Amino acid sequence: MRGRAYHRFYLPVDIATSPTPRRTTLPTMTTSESISARIRAIRIAKGLSLSDVEAKSLRKIKAVVLGSYERGDRSLSISKAILIANFYGVPLSYLLEAPVTPSSVARLPVIDLRSLRAMSSNASRTGHVNLHLRTIITYISGIVALRNDWNGEILSMRSEDLTLLALAIGKTHDEVNEILIDNKLLLKIR
Repeated sequence: MRGRAYHRFYLPVDIATSPTPRRTTLPTMTTSESISARIRAIRIAKGLSLSDVEAKSLRKIKAVVLGSYERGDRSLSISKAILIANFYGVPLSYLLEAPVTPSSVARLPVIDLRSLRAMSSNASRTGHVNLHLRTIITYISGIVALRNDWNGEILSMRSEDLTLLALAIGKTHDEVNEILIDNKLLLKIR
């Protein structure tokens, strides 16, 4: 259909009049080859042969069948995937989710605490800072306090720091990084 898009419930939406959606990065699709490779990688990482798996699973997982799954010669049912995941002690999602690639990993900011202190003192004198920036300043100050990093001139954000900050202000990781860049609080992204 030209000029129309469908939202989650498949109702037509006119593209020309609907608001512009946020730019998002679509997750990488999981392929049967990647699932097969992950099943094999788990077995090898645990130091098990195909026959070891058959013996230790009390023949619930046959060596020939597992080998077929690993080569991608045989379709894997959900019940067999659950059985294999439970045997290896991994969540089913580990078998089924796409691997994390460097482009899908959040870029972590390194904050210039000197600029943050200067901005914070300016804000307290002028009383003018937008809400997102005030939240960022408060959040980063809290991280410094929790880590007892009072003498530092920089703060390396951790993945969970960035995730929680993005949730707190309703932005994506990249949008938080842009706010930090615009306000000259970012030294680099690692």
